Amino acid sequence: MRTSILTIAASLAMTLGIGAASADTLADVKAKGTLTIGVKNDYPPYGFLNDKGEIVGFEVDLGKYIAKELLGPEGKFELVPVVAANRIEFLNSGRIDIILATLGVTEERGKVIDFSEYYVSAPGPSVIAPKAATFSKWEELKGLTLCGIQGSYYNKHLSGDLGIQLTAFKTQPEAYRALKDNRCVGFVFDDMTLRQKTEEADWAGYKIAVDPYEYIPQAAGIRKNDVAFRDAVNKAITKAEAEGKLIEWETTYGMPPAKYIAERAKAAAAKLKP
Repeated sequence: MRTSILTIAASLAMTLGIGAASADTLADVKAKGTLTIGVKNDYPPYGFLNDKGEIVGFEVDLGKYIAKELLGPEGKFELVPVVAANRIEFLNSGRIDIILATLGVTEERGKVIDFSEYYVSAPGPSVIAPKAATFSKWEELKGLTLCGIQGSYYNKHLSGDLGIQLTAFKTQPEAYRALKDNRCVGFVFDDMTLRQKTEEADWAGYKIAVDPYEYIPQAAGIRKNDVAFRDAVNKAITKAEAEGKLIEWETTYGMPPAKYIAERAKAAAAKLKP
């Protein structure tokens, strides 16, 4: 009976993504010589597959930079693809050391993980829909069916507060396919990714039908009370900002120049000035 109870408790902790792993990640990472990073591989410009099948992107480059700062030029990194629905579970179960995967800072997530310095102020969700769509405001979507992604922080608001019928998929390709099959009137997702999608030839018949209603900070996800690791990650992020790396990566991955990133770069440079 005792074994059964322990098994149930362990399963519950895994489901909730509550700290099953060590909270001395800095020591663990240095001991193994590798930083294991949870990244997106379907989410341009932050993490996606290039023509060679390699995972690249803004947050991938940031992860590589952090690995180098923690482990030196000979340090290694491992990229582990994650999705919104499993990234916190992967972190708290020890499968990854850090989340760099379009993680918006929310109060609910802050109950089970800590966040690094905020390095991006990202536009929230918008809606991509056929150009023939006549809706342009969130209030006009009440009672309509939108495709979405499981684990997105705004799902509860969309369905609970706005009355949208949300059909949530695990991955973006599934949601895009459903939109083209007319299983929903639009696809609600993070604005920057949807705007890049409308620039693709296959999506010429689609538009951003509804603009974002908010901007939220984006940060790395770190296990609770992992203070030494969080401080080391923050130090690396500030150094990257001071060197203009985040501005450089914006250009590399076709992101519009963000005032937020430029201001943080200026502040970081002043902070680290001898």
